[in-house]
Amino acid sequence: MKKKIRVSLVHYLNAAPLGWAFLNGPFRDLFETVPSSPARCADQLASGEADIGLIPTIEYQRIPDLRIIPGIAVASLAAVRSILLVKPPGKRRIDSVAMDTTSRTSVVLTQLLLKEIMGISPEFVPHAPDLDAMLKKCDAALLIGDAALGVNLQRYDTEDLSEMWVRWQRKPFVFAFWACRTDGSLPGDLVQIFAKAKQWGLERRAEIAAAYCAKLALPEDFLLGYLMGNINYDLGPEHIRGLEEYYRLARQAGFIRDLRPLHFLQA
Repeated sequence: MKKKIRVSLVHYLNAAPLGWAFLNGPFRDLFETVPSSPARCADQLASGEADIGLIPTIEYQRIPDLRIIPGIAVASLAAVRSILLVKPPGKRRIDSVAMDTTSRTSVVLTQLLLKEIMGISPEFVPHAPDLDAMLKKCDAALLIGDAALGVNLQRYDTEDLSEMWVRWQRKPFVFAFWACRTDGSLPGDLVQIFAKAKQWGLERRAEIAAAYCAKLALPEDFLLGYLMGNINYDLGPEHIRGLEEYYRLARQAGFIRDLRPLHFLQA
């Protein structure tokens, strides 16, 4: 029997519309799905454990021989709400930042923004996403995804890192996209399948918000507003320009060795 193609899915709410059709919809039996964190998605694609992954965008520059599935991303055009730099109230000086170990793209973004916008270069400490523990160890914390959604903005001082980027660059920020290896084993209609899966999932954002409500212990209307208003799922020309600028800055700062051009899978 032919082995199913393995797809590594980010299990956070922000990515759920892109994977919903593979978990609960028309493509449920087409692929073998593996829910993972963003960092784990990248590792699975790099090691060959997965054939396709919703990877942090920075990892495209670190994993060789990838192609991007066009037109689909987890991005933001303004404040994203789920990529936060969190500080205790009134905290002024930041000498250390606990960095969410489930992140790759936002870890680099944080370091770029703190240096270029805030003019500081604190110590960065990898840490599991536990806000209380992070702030016991460090002056501030980077949290992403579902953990960031659970932060009470009234209790902490926070910076929305996507909002900072868009104010600075006047371009969208792209956190993740679908990438695959080009070994000839993937179906020829892969681009069409993923485009249909995206549309199917976007049409069910209310259903997704309801499903995550109990899981995250957050109000359903808040989660739906986040999916509808904070997360953008496109990968158009402006997104690509923002992504290329992010790569250029990451290369300049030494986070990646070379600048690989963006290669897209052809339909």
